[in-house]
Amino acid sequence: MGRKFGSASERVSVFEDDFIGVCQLLAGRSPWQKFIAPNVDPAIKKYGRRTFNIVSAETFGRRGRLDAETMAYTDKVKPEMVFVEINKGGAETLAVSALHELVHWVSHPPLQGHRITAWGFLDDGLGEGLTQVVTEDIFAEQGITQYYKPVYGERAAVVRKLIERFDVGPFGDALFGGNVKALQPLLDAFGAAGMRQISTLATANNYAKAIECINNHPGR
Repeated sequence: MGRKFGSASERVSVFEDDFIGVCQLLAGRSPWQKFIAPNVDPAIKKYGRRTFNIVSAETFGRRGRLDAETMAYTDKVKPEMVFVEINKGGAETLAVSALHELVHWVSHPPLQGHRITAWGFLDDGLGEGLTQVVTEDIFAEQGITQYYKPVYGERAAVVRKLIERFDVGPFGDALFGGNVKALQPLLDAFGAAGMRQISTLATANNYAKAIECINNHPGR
């Protein structure tokens, strides 16, 4: 049995129960469950360990670039998933960070070896925003209190505006199924130039301008 969580702010350690508990969260109830489920087993088997790799800031500095929002980094090409300890010598991360990075890990392709398939369309702004939306929706559906401060708050808000209009289906198919063509309705509505603008504004954390751009394209 894995660890049970009551809050996304809880600390996660290198114990196996913690890893299993977050994996169970990932596979559990959420609006995204049917998209995530086929990827969990192959992705976790490819991970090859049953603990989170939590390292010191010094060690991390020799490994790759830090995601300042989640204090972690997932590289699906290498592949590896690395967390920076939140307190020196503590070997702990946060539940919100652990789940966010696991959402990256099970995103298509689940067998790793390549960057996330949908990233070419979503880019960092919409991609990280969507990953955080999935993370928050998992916590919400399972009655777990959200992290006390926003993670990718503006980017997630832009994605939620798009989901409000297009539903979760196209995003789930693209992120977890690798079916980027499922996002065609967004291109039909905003055009290639419009999507580039929305993505660029999301990456710049410019929520107000991104929402203005979305609202100014009522559809074709």
